Amino acid sequence: MENRNSAWSKKIIKAGVLVAGAAMTMGNQKCEQNPQAVAPRTLKKIVELGALRSSPVILPNGGFDFQFVANQQIYGVLMESKLFSLKYNPPIAIPPEQARNGDTNFYNLTKADGKMMKAFSEAAGKDNYSYQYAKTAWCMVNTPQVKLSGSVNSFELIGGGGITIGFTPAGALPTNGLSSLGFNVEWAQLDLSMIATRPLTSKVLAAANVTSKQTKTKVNFAMSFGAFSIGPSAYYQTPLAQVTKAGLMKSIDSLNASLKSEDWYTRVLANHDTHLVVIGGTDVGLEAGDQLLVYNEDYYWEGEPCNSRYLGGGAQAGSAIAKIELDWVGDEISRGRVIEQNDNNAVIGAKVKLFKFRDPNTAAPTPGVEPVAGGNSGGSTKPGRG
Repeated sequence: MENRNSAWSKKIIKAGVLVAGAAMTMGNQKCEQNPQAVAPRTLKKIVELGALRSSPVILPNGGFDFQFVANQQIYGVLMESKLFSLKYNPPIAIPPEQARNGDTNFYNLTKADGKMMKAFSEAAGKDNYSYQYAKTAWCMVNTPQVKLSGSVNSFELIGGGGITIGFTPAGALPTNGLSSLGFNVEWAQLDLSMIATRPLTSKVLAAANVTSKQTKTKVNFAMSFGAFSIGPSAYYQTPLAQVTKAGLMKSIDSLNASLKSEDWYTRVLANHDTHLVVIGGTDVGLEAGDQLLVYNEDYYWEGEPCNSRYLGGGAQAGSAIAKIELDWVGDEISRGRVIEQNDNNAVIGAKVKLFKFRDPNTAAPTPGVEPVAGGNSGGSTKPGRG
């Protein structure tokens, strides 16, 4: 992601609660072993989708832009897979220094989320976005957990007599001797690679390759070169679209399995003193009553924060500065009441991890818009690190 995009009351409790909470994140997506449980609840990792590269399919009467249709299909595959939450637009739409008080265009949110965010911000007196965001690493809010990209290494359409068109890693296959009208396709196969990287640093987190042997499919249809030369619509009417989709699904499933050891996390979008707003709602699987841990991180930039090359950063293990309990879950954002905190306030862009899912046998908390009298979060604490 481009760097321009990239950029809690007074009692003392033991900091050991937060440290212990940090340890629990190691198993944050496991549930108690219950033979009657249908399936453990998991959270979807927030991802950005980069380009899926591909060579064109050369036909006797021209070419077919296979990269275009492959990129169209990968979006649908990600949505259907229910493994990741795909972000089309960054949550913060305008650089904070350019925003005005209460700017309704500051966030990229659904209409319902935007309405609630406005109410939460006004109730907390935090609708001056320039003041709240300008001095922090605000661009981390716009940085998803994972970036996905990949390439189609080969796509082959095999006809009778061993005639094959398409491309391999060596290049386009010749179309010599083929009629300009079309030919009968008996088999279709593709080889593709997908990779998951850390945004900003491009550190590789997982990779997957689906081979031609895994995707080879009997299709048996008459391919009209003329129809394919007009545009991609003809492609979606053939069995080839299902072959490509199946290959993409295999690669996404493989990537997800490789990312199981990568703990889910999100980011703080807004600090309203007694409450925090975080990225992720029903789209990632959060529910009211879930408890999350908040970590301030150190960020290292080559120059000006959020306006230069990111060099790395992070937080020490066991250094959670707060725990929140979600009392409202929207489409793509959630709000949590601060129930524990040490001397540090959560910064915009702070990392947020799962502490524990809500008890399904307990009623979910009821949200409120009005701030708690005296600026206190109703039983939460502000401990030192003792």
